[in-house]
Amino acid sequence: MFKGFGRRQKKSVLENNELTTGIVQHPVTLRWQTWISFTGNDIQCITAHNQREDANRVAKQMADAWSQGKYQTGEEVTTFIKSLPTDAVIDPLPQDIVMQLSQQALSARK
Repeated sequence: MFKGFGRRQKKSVLENNELTTGIVQHPVTLRWQTWISFTGNDIQCITAHNQREDANRVAKQMADAWSQGKYQTGEEVTTFIKSLPTDAVIDPLPQDIVMQLSQQALSARK
C-alpha cells in the first residue's frame, strides 16, 4: 500500500552511467524532438528540429559523447545539452507517447 504524497520512485532499468536516446515527431508541431533517458522511465526532450536529419544528427552526437565518457559531472552534462543546436522551443509530449518511448528504452535494454 502506498501512503503519503508524491510519486513513487520508479526503478531504473538502465545501468549507472548508461543513457538511451532517440527522436520522436511531435504530433501537433510535427517537429522532430530528440530525447534522452538515464533510467528508462524519465524521458526528457532536449531539442526540437524542423528536419528529421538534424534531429538524428543531434541524437547521434549525444550518444557518441556519452559512450566516449566525455562528460562526468552534472554541470558538464548540462553545459553540453545547452550547447546542442535546436530550431524551436521544445513542446511537451502527450503522456501516451512518453510511455511508448519508455517502453522503447526498456526493450532496447533487453
